[in-house]
Amino acid sequence: RRRQLSLKQADFKDIFKKSTLGSLVEEEDQHMKLSLGGSEMGLSSHLQSSKAGPTRIFTSNTHSSVVLQGFDQLRLEGLLCDVTLMPGDTDDAFPVHRVMMASASDYFKAMFTGGMKEQDLMCIKLHGVSKVGLRKIIDFIYTAKLSLNMDNLQDTLEAASFLQILPVLDFCKVFLISGVTLDNCVEVGRIANTYNLTEVDKYINSFVLKNFTALLSTGEFLKLPFERLAFVLSSNSLKHCTELELFKAACRWLRLEDPRMDYAAKLMKNIRFPLMTPQDLINYVQTVDFMRTDNTCVNLLLEASNYQMMPYMQPVMQSDRTAIRSDSTHLVTLGGVLRQQLVVSKELRMYDERAQEWRSLAPMDAPRYQHGIAVIGNFLYVVGGQSNYDTKGKTAVDTVFRFDPRYNKWMQVASLNEKRTFFHLSALKGYLYAVGGRNAAGELPTVECYNPRTNEWTYVAKMSEPHYGHAGTVYGGVMYISGGITHDTFQKELMCFDPDTDKWIQKAPMTTVRGLHCMCTVGERLYVIGGNHFRGTSDYDDVLSCEYYSPILDQWTPIAAMLRGQSDVGVAVFENKIYVVGGYSWNNRCMVEIVQKYDPDKDEWHKVFDLPESLGGIRACTLTVFPPEETTPSPSRESPLSAP
Repeated sequence: RRRQLSLKQADFKDIFKKSTLGSLVEEEDQHMKLSLGGSEMGLSSHLQSSKAGPTRIFTSNTHSSVVLQGFDQLRLEGLLCDVTLMPGDTDDAFPVHRVMMASASDYFKAMFTGGMKEQDLMCIKLHGVSKVGLRKIIDFIYTAKLSLNMDNLQDTLEAASFLQILPVLDFCKVFLISGVTLDNCVEVGRIANTYNLTEVDKYINSFVLKNFTALLSTGEFLKLPFERLAFVLSSNSLKHCTELELFKAACRWLRLEDPRMDYAAKLMKNIRFPLMTPQDLINYVQTVDFMRTDNTCVNLLLEASNYQMMPYMQPVMQSDRTAIRSDSTHLVTLGGVLRQQLVVSKELRMYDERAQEWRSLAPMDAPRYQHGIAVIGNFLYVVGGQSNYDTKGKTAVDTVFRFDPRYNKWMQVASLNEKRTFFHLSALKGYLYAVGGRNAAGELPTVECYNPRTNEWTYVAKMSEPHYGHAGTVYGGVMYISGGITHDTFQKELMCFDPDTDKWIQKAPMTTVRGLHCMCTVGERLYVIGGNHFRGTSDYDDVLSCEYYSPILDQWTPIAAMLRGQSDVGVAVFENKIYVVGGYSWNNRCMVEIVQKYDPDKDEWHKVFDLPESLGGIRACTLTVFPPEETTPSPSRESPLSAP
């Protein structure tokens, strides 16, 4: 009989193995519903192999909820409860199971297992926890459900914070955020601050910023705490308010109660008085008592007056109170020559990443291509270039303009000493440097420096040879110039200019000769991209290869080649990616509209979007401007300056 049983067991194992590996198991994981005794059980199973044959591990999808329901039923019937909890504000008693409370709360786990005196008590008074809050916590632990409204929220928050019930805290955060309105945002902010709900506090800051104009027309504005009002007034994300409107709002808040006047100077530091018109400063600000008597406020008005009296110096006088009130930084393009008509553009455009379209800013007074652009203090300078299409640079100009994104306006500043195009312009240590180029007289070795403090251009050390079509960038307080054309010969040399010593130093040359290329800095690498050079003796060829230079090692390293040739382009670094804009393709003999993006981390090129039209000799940079819906000038953004 034992032998027969052994055979039957072996037969059973063999049969089970075959059936399991055959029709019963078509996939490694199975989910099924079994009907047992008229009820459904949700099961999942997983097949494993072992020496004893296949082993199936079953998992019940309903077991945990059944156990939870069972514990809750025991609690409701008073069965097997081993401790009674009492709230701090009443004598109500809540019988519970220690194991349930300890499994859901580190507070109770420490109480019942850490040797505290409560470990042996049968009745525990929880001071600091209300009856409403304790009931909510116990119900959640036993049911995984929580009902919240504004009447029970604070009690629930206090209990969850005290007893360290993190899921309940998370539900309270979601409840608070989902119900924020203009009428309750101040109160929700108070609750968030009281219970250190960081996510809710950040949301309230964002909500108040987005709805500040509407909030000003309600009584809730005057209930804002000083800290939140100061944050809002200091934020670059605050929109649709002029500085005068913000000043008047701050005065209303201060005058509500006498003790608030102690905050006057601290609040006024967040108002950007230099951006107001002189008329508004005289008529509305200087007439306010504390602005004339408080030393800090008096100095703020002097700062505004000095700033407005020195328009040329403003780029090097920038501070938090003179910056554009915007957090919207974009890729910006300027000028270029159109592909078909060979007409030079004067368009200034920004790319709206969200809408994925180009939007126009104030155009230049005159068209430009093959010009130089640079940014100081978020002011955009446009230097030299040409207003008419001419491949030899005979129509080069010396005029210089400056764009102020705060007012979407241009003004003219001092002209170059020499007309120049096909040159490089860098901003370095608060100065502009115009390097080389060409004009009707020929190629230029000269270098000019613009000082915004004096509104003058002066010569500095010139290059050893004339260059045009070269590229440049800055790193470590010095300027690097690469490649270009000298006496009709393409170069691969790299030169470094130190403004402190007024000297040029030769560095390791590029691996490829190139001109009309672009150059930029990302981190500790100086990237050289695209351009062209001679193919044979009389024709040009796109240079697709790219490389970067390490100033620390004084050596070059090749990187991924461009997807398509681009010369005489705009280049900008935006969010640590390199954007190469427009230009000319010598292989295709045409201007191009393509914008290519290079990711230094992945060493990859991608075509991202196009310009509105094909443009050669275009230039690009990044600039903080007003958000796209606000790019149209309005009377509320009248510049306090008249063009000199």
